[in-house]
Amino acid sequence: MTGLLSSENWIAELPAPVRSEILSAMTVRSLEAGDGLKAAGDVPDACYQVQSGFIKLMGLHPDGRPMLIGLYRSGNTFAETSIVARRSGHKHTTIALVATSVLRLAREDFWRLYRAHPEIPEALCRKFARTITSLFQTREQAAAYRLRERILIVLENLAKYCGEQEPSGKVSFSLPLSNTDIAQHLDATRQAVQREMTALQSAGTVTRRGGRWYLRLPASQHLQATLE
Repeated sequence: MTGLLSSENWIAELPAPVRSEILSAMTVRSLEAGDGLKAAGDVPDACYQVQSGFIKLMGLHPDGRPMLIGLYRSGNTFAETSIVARRSGHKHTTIALVATSVLRLAREDFWRLYRAHPEIPEALCRKFARTITSLFQTREQAAAYRLRERILIVLENLAKYCGEQEPSGKVSFSLPLSNTDIAQHLDATRQAVQREMTALQSAGTVTRRGGRWYLRLPASQHLQATLE
């Protein structure tokens, strides 16, 4: 199942000497929640890796509605596609979800290292292939699952990567994501997501208190009763 978060980190796949060379060429940039890192249309002058925090990848639907495409977490890299494709401008906007630190690799350093180490294009090729596979899976989920199931896929994905086990048996995580954010990601209305979330909360599958989410796992075992 796909979701907002992944473990994608092509730099970690490289031999240690190549990783060290990349890291030595990177600079650190700190962002506060809500700060923009790059906007659609900006010249692709660097790629990035998240050190800590979370970055939102935002796009637009054809009718102009905002779309939350995904989140980048610690280790995730992004913006290489625009450089490799030699685009004149970025296609999407990235914004810090919380206080975040990223490593920046300038475009000229990226190409220098790319040409010097064949392991880099090989690792990027694998990343791009996995990204394409994930896009296909997302489309399949949209066609095969009801909205309530898709919401649980998103929440289970978040719990997998940033959840903590609670004494109650539930898994909890703290991220400032709203029903509007989830609706933007799933191409649904906020009202529809609110309705489905209310049903999940009534069933005890999902609880939210003070910005912290609590999820009973595996949620799929409890889902059918909420759909009847």
